[in-house]
Amino acid sequence: MLVTVASLASLTLGGAQPVHAAAPLPLGAAPPALVLDSLDHGPQDLATLHGRPVLVHFFATWCAPCREEMAGLARLAARQSEGPLAVLAVDVGEVRVRVRRFFEAHPVPFPVLLDEDRVALKAWKVPTLPASFVLDASHVLRLYADGPVDWDDPAADRLLDTLADPAAAPLGAGLPPLNDDQPTRENAP
Repeated sequence: MLVTVASLASLTLGGAQPVHAAAPLPLGAAPPALVLDSLDHGPQDLATLHGRPVLVHFFATWCAPCREEMAGLARLAARQSEGPLAVLAVDVGEVRVRVRRFFEAHPVPFPVLLDEDRVALKAWKVPTLPASFVLDASHVLRLYADGPVDWDDPAADRLLDTLADPAAAPLGAGLPPLNDDQPTRENAP
């Protein structure tokens, strides 16, 4: 049985139940292509990261839970900087200048891709923001969270560490929610 977010969260956080839904893309399958311009790293193509686990995170700077989660995502990327995990943040529906202004005040150590026309949002069938898709090293979708994740929780690190070996990577395990009481999410634009 595939459970996208709740199972591990309820075990690791004393029963906290995150807001979650079934993954909008089939777990165990390859996601759509992702090729977008980025804020500071030139064009980015998910395919060039084949052989590395990848966390693809959809967000917007106007989304309060997204802003709250971004700091933890930056700390995760810093902790994982010597490992194989790559992080791609995909800003949805905003102009470059607005996104740049946000990241000048809140820098991150990973590429921020720009999905101004929402093509990637539609292709990946993102229903709400924030949304995180976690791919193993062969780029098979293993984990999905629709809502903010606590990237500082050791349970998140343990799950992500398994993704370098596709044979050992969990399918549909839960990621810990950011807020124990009422995890929030916002409708995608």
